Amino acid sequence: FRTALLLWITAGLSLAADKKVEWTPLFDGKTTKGWTPRAKVETFKAVEGELHLNSKVNVWVVSDLQLGDFVAELEVKIPADHKGFNSGLGFRLIGDKGKPKGYQCEIDRAKPAGVYGIGMGGWLYPKGKEQTAAYQKKVKGLFKPAEWNHFRVEAKGPRIRTWLNGKLIAELEHKQSLKGRFGIQHHGKGGTVKFRNLRVQALK
Repeated sequence: FRTALLLWITAGLSLAADKKVEWTPLFDGKTTKGWTPRAKVETFKAVEGELHLNSKVNVWVVSDLQLGDFVAELEVKIPADHKGFNSGLGFRLIGDKGKPKGYQCEIDRAKPAGVYGIGMGGWLYPKGKEQTAAYQKKVKGLFKPAEWNHFRVEAKGPRIRTWLNGKLIAELEHKQSLKGRFGIQHHGKGGTVKFRNLRVQALK
């Protein structure tokens, strides 16, 4: 009985601790404060709780906030009339000017929730024929091009994981960059990509 009671108390304390963990908004819902474009953009503005980004060139818009270990979440809606549209959520980005280096959670039709190493040799996940085949089965029909899609990224030490619409997609280890800024990308060629509910949770 004593052991069961201790387990019950421990579980209760753990649940209480989880409830106290706070999320930090990456976007205040009203302004673009805390974000800086690294190239010329056509549009970067807050619209009714959403961040709208339009560009004719490949551009990263980078956050002031820097973190090492974290969980990040956001919802993204890509322009439905641009079939080759490409965007991404950058994390642990380094470099103070121009195109940053770091990691990118891919946001597009082709490899949603894949992980790309910017200035780190390209694709980190999926990589190779076998992994790519397994990845394609995992994400088939999961990304909805005309709707809002939910992405989640967890980075803890060298371990990186991504989720797409609630499903775990990528799991890998890579330690070239362990702390840096966040970023949102527009790969150019026009069209407006929309972001909302951007938030992060620092992990100890």
